[in-house]
Amino acid sequence: MRFSDAMTCTELFTGKEMNMDNIFILSETVLMIILFIIAGISEKIVSNKWRILYAAPTFLAIVFVAFYGFNVFHTGIFIAAAVQLLCLFMSAKRKKRLMAIISSVLLIVSFLVVSFAQGYQRMYIYDDFIKAYDTMKAHYVLTEEKKIDWKKLYDEYEPLFKEADRSQDYIENYKLWQRFTGEFYDGHVGYSMKSDELARKALCESYGNDYGLSLARLSTGEYVAVNVEGYDNSYTVNDKTHDDLGLYSVKYKYMPANVENLRLALKNAGIKNGTVITKWNGRPIDELTCDVDYYLYQYPVKENEEFYLPIYASGIGKDMKYGETFIPVNDEANPTVDITFRDDSGEEKTVSAPNLGAYFPRMYDTLKKIDEGVSITNLNWEKINSDTYMIRISEMIYDMETYSGTDFSEMTGKLRDEVLALKEEGVKNIIFDLRSNGGGSPYFVEGIVQLFAPVGEHITYYSAVINPVNATFERNAEGKYKMGQPSYYTGEDLWADGKIILLVNAVTVSAGDDMIYMMGDFPNVKVMGVTRSNSSCQAVTGVDLSLGSISFSAVPNLLPDGEVAIDTYSDHIGRTPFDERIPFDKKLISAVFDRGEDYILQYAAQSF
Repeated sequence: MRFSDAMTCTELFTGKEMNMDNIFILSETVLMIILFIIAGISEKIVSNKWRILYAAPTFLAIVFVAFYGFNVFHTGIFIAAAVQLLCLFMSAKRKKRLMAIISSVLLIVSFLVVSFAQGYQRMYIYDDFIKAYDTMKAHYVLTEEKKIDWKKLYDEYEPLFKEADRSQDYIENYKLWQRFTGEFYDGHVGYSMKSDELARKALCESYGNDYGLSLARLSTGEYVAVNVEGYDNSYTVNDKTHDDLGLYSVKYKYMPANVENLRLALKNAGIKNGTVITKWNGRPIDELTCDVDYYLYQYPVKENEEFYLPIYASGIGKDMKYGETFIPVNDEANPTVDITFRDDSGEEKTVSAPNLGAYFPRMYDTLKKIDEGVSITNLNWEKINSDTYMIRISEMIYDMETYSGTDFSEMTGKLRDEVLALKEEGVKNIIFDLRSNGGGSPYFVEGIVQLFAPVGEHITYYSAVINPVNATFERNAEGKYKMGQPSYYTGEDLWADGKIILLVNAVTVSAGDDMIYMMGDFPNVKVMGVTRSNSSCQAVTGVDLSLGSISFSAVPNLLPDGEVAIDTYSDHIGRTPFDERIPFDKKLISAVFDRGEDYILQYAAQSF
């Protein structure tokens, strides 16, 4: 993911807003000032109508509780409101003004408590949504291309976020953000949580329960078991090694007490990696996947989304909704799932699989096993055979000094020397491992691509013309963005006599997509992978929220014909080059999930 310095207007949106609690306190304080004044006026102009005003603070407090719920830290505010009801039975100006002063003091104390008390934990879920929605509506640059209906989104999600705010449900807040960001089919639209502790809790409680396997769809259309509990290279619930998300610190609270006695139920029944699964609780898997409505990652390309669907669906429990997660409490019955499969003879059987804990750790492990590239340092080479070398590019970053600039000449020079040395050695083939490339600087990409591009000048993208008054990008009469200045690089064609493979997947995103776009049509380059790349490449900005942050596409990159570059349109069809799909078959599953081999890299190397 990359961030652009061009969108300096985003600084307007990162300041902390006044929260609803303080707005409520301020409103009540203003009322107290008014009532202090009214105490004198009502003595001169006698009328029972003045009494209505003394009920206003209590009415306002009732409305607040109805929309935002009760919190013990608000007690002083409610007492301040209730005190004014006493004035309904008073006539003396001095007493009424004394009540207004007492209420004001209570409100000031409440303001200090709400602002500074360490135990005050109210989450501003609704405020976060409104802030993010308003900012994105004003500055998201693919509204027309993706046909975003902002009113429809607001009408659907505003009451849901309001209810999550009222119930102070952090887990529901995370689920709603994943659903909301998924509406854009944009790999650059995403929600990040600020608290690592709460993030682990939200992840573990948002993807269902672990029934000992993940589901995957073969290229032939059949659904099979992968990452099955009990096999040597599969994820194991009782593995105590630390993982990169720190899930070990929370995952054990979701396991049943007798998990060790339950964990081999699938293996004992004969289910292994690659076993065909036909039904889940009596439902065909195609029907099961229809229940999935959000993901951990964004899949703008529809065919990529369909590939990952069964992996996410594997956490759906019996009589449970997608994402609903069982947490063991006291002696509650542990849920099970009936899994129907074909045994080695082709006979259909059903096993009752017990819950082993939260599904997210296994799901995350499954995604990593399929998607993760070679685990070596960025920009390092690895020899595959005498003819072929692989270079790992996991992110488009050389060092932090150059990342925010445009000069990557030091990196280009170093890489030029390495490429020429391989050529001198007689190497004929290069694989760029771009799997799970999270993006970075597009200038980094140009610094690499220039070495392999045909000789001459090449245009990558045009900038768009920005209106400095409202910080939005201008469109012409045809609805396309007005084109600004182009970005160039000069090709050197150092590998003209050799072959190149770009190895990609659905989480090759942003500047990773840039590299595929720039190199994919070179005559000696082939793009391949189990899935095609993410197809998201606009420059990104972020909005800081109280519980997290949201990123979105904020600066358009334009092709020479004026079209927005790379990103999917409303048809959700990938627009980066893609030449060959690696079959997702039982040979791949056996190699990856049984033997721990990088079958995908081996397949690419053999394809030369």
